[in-house]
Amino acid sequence: MGNKQGWKRRAFFDWRFIKTEHRRSYRLAFILFWSILMYFLVQRYVVSAGVITDISMLPTLPEGNYYLVNKYIYVFALPERGDLVVLRRDRFASEQYVKRVIGLPGERLLIRSGVVYINDRRLEELYAPGPTFPDLGPLTIEKETYFVMGDNRPVSEDSRQYGLVPFGQIEGKIKTDRLFPFR
Repeated sequence: MGNKQGWKRRAFFDWRFIKTEHRRSYRLAFILFWSILMYFLVQRYVVSAGVITDISMLPTLPEGNYYLVNKYIYVFALPERGDLVVLRRDRFASEQYVKRVIGLPGERLLIRSGVVYINDRRLEELYAPGPTFPDLGPLTIEKETYFVMGDNRPVSEDSRQYGLVPFGQIEGKIKTDRLFPFR
């Protein structure tokens, strides 16, 4: 009886009480429910992972690379030229595409002789290994839409084929760093 009051103190974890504990299953269900809910909320609104499944972003992102999508960044800022974004072609599509933002709202875009011009100034694209074809424009980018292209221009299916991308279809921004560098 090491206690002054004379009552026995219950240990933090005592196997004798496990069999008689009736609330144990409720506690586990509570923890499981909130864990699953938090997982889906974080994945939907904060950050999620993905895998590059095509070669449209070579040499920047090789096929099979993993990436993290920062989904909350565009709550505070708008996409900028050069951002690598994850997008869906329409709201209900399941497939995600990784592309680079080339043209911003209100800008005038022109592609001539393999060169991209924004507002009549040549765009320096160190990430694109070759010329950009076919010729396109001049095209004025509408409000709240973006012109996106893959870095591997000959094989990339992008805004040249399916048009401007509304801001609502952009899910988030990724970085070019590898997620698992020792893979």
